[in-house]
Amino acid sequence: MPIHCLTIQLTTPQTSQHHTIISQERENRKKRQAQCLYPEPSRAPCAPDQPSHPPPHTSLQSKDSSKNEQSRSPPQQSPRIPRPPPRTLPPPHSNLPATPSINTTTTTQTTEESHIESLISTHPITQSLRQNPLFTESRPHRTIPLPLRQNHLVAGTLSGPTRLTVPPYVWATSPSSSSTTTQEGQGHTQSTTHTIFHIGNNLGGHPGYVHGGLLTVMFDEAFARCVSASLTSGLGMTANLNVDFRKPGIPGRLFLLKAETVKVEGRKAWVRGDLTMLKREGADAGAGEEDVVVAEGRALFVEPKFADSIVPLYRN
Repeated sequence: MPIHCLTIQLTTPQTSQHHTIISQERENRKKRQAQCLYPEPSRAPCAPDQPSHPPPHTSLQSKDSSKNEQSRSPPQQSPRIPRPPPRTLPPPHSNLPATPSINTTTTTQTTEESHIESLISTHPITQSLRQNPLFTESRPHRTIPLPLRQNHLVAGTLSGPTRLTVPPYVWATSPSSSSTTTQEGQGHTQSTTHTIFHIGNNLGGHPGYVHGGLLTVMFDEAFARCVSASLTSGLGMTANLNVDFRKPGIPGRLFLLKAETVKVEGRKAWVRGDLTMLKREGADAGAGEEDVVVAEGRALFVEPKFADSIVPLYRN
């Protein structure tokens, strides 16, 4: 007699639900395989067993690829801004307005300087000094080298039309005219100078009068020239300067500054002098005009120990 085995499978609700899910997944897999093998015309074939959502890194890769594509693409050129047309300069001989001020100013300066030169040369004091054999005439400011003259206060800054119109005229006694011996036994020449200069209208202080500071500068300039012949190196620096003003100076006039070295001791030299405003001569002379002493001065000059290292200012 045959023996039949009966297999009894006990299922629980959870087990049956699990089998149901598995069977559904199998059916879905078969359908997807069928769709991939026989795709519809309107749908693209799909890869089997691919998840419906891409992994997280897929979006990053797509962004990177888009950036690479943008970087590979040629840069967009910005619109070109039209340049303005170049400026054309007028030809050298075009009809431009002339500037006559340059030539006119030069002519005026030359005329004024020539007039002052004539006034000084024809003045009776000038003619008397030129006839005196004890005096030697010079124009020290003209002997200063041009690079030094441009930076010099008197010969450069204060010189020119409407200021110190022309370089001053200087007459000095010759070195052999008189001499003395100091306590150290060294011979020094006692010198005397006469300086004539013209002051223009642009060096005033109070309206109608010459600035007192300018007169002090002229004393210092003339005194230094006077003591140079009494010092071994020919160079003295101002140690003390006193000026006593007597009358105000008037611009547009000639002035005479007399200086005399009165004492020399070693490297020290004392000098004194007076400044006179000369009366006008010829047609410009006023009735009853006389020479007027404007100021008197005295000073002490010292020969510096480093005189050999100083660049000489004058050539004579």
